Amino acid sequence: MKKNDFAIWQMLIKKELLVVYRNKTMLISTVMIWMLFIAATICTWLDYQSGHKQRVEANALFRQQWEHQQRNPHDAAHFGTYLFKSINLLNVFDTGLDDYAGNTYRIEAHVQHEPDAANALGNDGSMRFGRLTLALILQLLIPLLLLFITATSITTEKEQGTLKMLLAQGLSTSRLIWVKAISSYLFIVAVVLPIFLLMIFVLLIFPETTVLLARLLWVMFAFLLYFLFIALLGTLISAWSGHSGKALLTALSCWILMSIISPKLLTGIADRSYLPMSRAAFTDLVEQGYRNGLNGDDPYAARGERFVRNMLKKYHANTVSELPFNIEGLTFQYHEDYRTMMFNHYLAQVAQQFNKQQNFLKIAGIFNPFLSIKRISMSLSGTDYYHHQYFFKQAQTYRNHLIKTLNEQLAMHSKGVNGEYTLGPHYFAQLNKFDDQLPPIHKVIKLNEIAFCAIAGWILLLTVLLQFIASRSLARHYEPA
Repeated sequence: MKKNDFAIWQMLIKKELLVVYRNKTMLISTVMIWMLFIAATICTWLDYQSGHKQRVEANALFRQQWEHQQRNPHDAAHFGTYLFKSINLLNVFDTGLDDYAGNTYRIEAHVQHEPDAANALGNDGSMRFGRLTLALILQLLIPLLLLFITATSITTEKEQGTLKMLLAQGLSTSRLIWVKAISSYLFIVAVVLPIFLLMIFVLLIFPETTVLLARLLWVMFAFLLYFLFIALLGTLISAWSGHSGKALLTALSCWILMSIISPKLLTGIADRSYLPMSRAAFTDLVEQGYRNGLNGDDPYAARGERFVRNMLKKYHANTVSELPFNIEGLTFQYHEDYRTMMFNHYLAQVAQQFNKQQNFLKIAGIFNPFLSIKRISMSLSGTDYYHHQYFFKQAQTYRNHLIKTLNEQLAMHSKGVNGEYTLGPHYFAQLNKFDDQLPPIHKVIKLNEIAFCAIAGWILLLTVLLQFIASRSLARHYEPA
């Protein structure tokens, strides 16, 4: 681009920004958006503080109960404890599935639990409308404002008669269209950028949250990419429309279809098409498989007897009293391993249906960029299906290791003890604490490759369409002879 051309672009964009700035309707809308931003920021911070405090206090309480017990190892396994999904600032930026998926995991011998205690269980009425979050404003309200700005950007020039004058002065239709699109986009960037800078500042001043910085930068990039798509879409509608009323109606229809109707419709189709089994059916299958055996395995009692016989044969013993350990502890663990295998067997069937739902919505995001940006936002905030499964797998691994440790302790150290074998606080305190981690950022980005490519693809398509309209429609109808 020549230096003179750059100066012309700069002048035209500056002029358009001044027009938007002087528009009272846009000014009022911007003030309202910022009031919502402030309210959402306060709610986000309060939710984070409250959630973080509750998790810390709950973890401390149950850890204290665990460390101060005086019990037989297997009784301690039955007593169990609770694990809690950690919360961070991005979790409340976009709550995603947090209110509907469990955030508490129960550890208990002989029982494999799933995450439970979702917030929505006791707040169905209030959760139905969703929380006021920063992500909600960025996903719904900012695109609506941007569509209103861009949808009338060219039709207003037509209606006021200034389009012919601009074209007569040598301004090309292509340059006009891109000035309108870029200036509207820059205006919205100026509106939303401070909120991202504020979040970056907050993450930087708290050392424990700096790990989230890369995620936040990707969130910012994704939303800026999405807003560019919206700016191009609105400009395309304006260039294609004959007057502002039609353009606004078309823009509003696109927003409703893309952001309200389509997500609910597609989610409903995914739920009905790939319906997982109920929790009651799942629990019954696990219990029946554990009791009766799976794929020709012996029932519960027969499996236990065979395990004891194999141990006697392995250690060349005639009775369990001759074994160098307490067979009861290893038998407990044998049955525990079988129940875990049974639980994972049927859980894989449930997970398969959920994965099909997720894949369906991922593909649907190609045709609806709103679904793509919503999935990206939830994923990078750590509140999507993948992150809840990641927490569950960590919790289950910790639970299985803890139960195994207690059963092996009973087996290897209770042999020959007079009376009941018990352990005190010293033993229980030295067992590792649970510390869930976020998955690596590169895995999260890889999971959202399709979503990023979908938004970029729509931007490319709209760019081509705008160039086509610039060379045909506007030039044909409004360029002077």
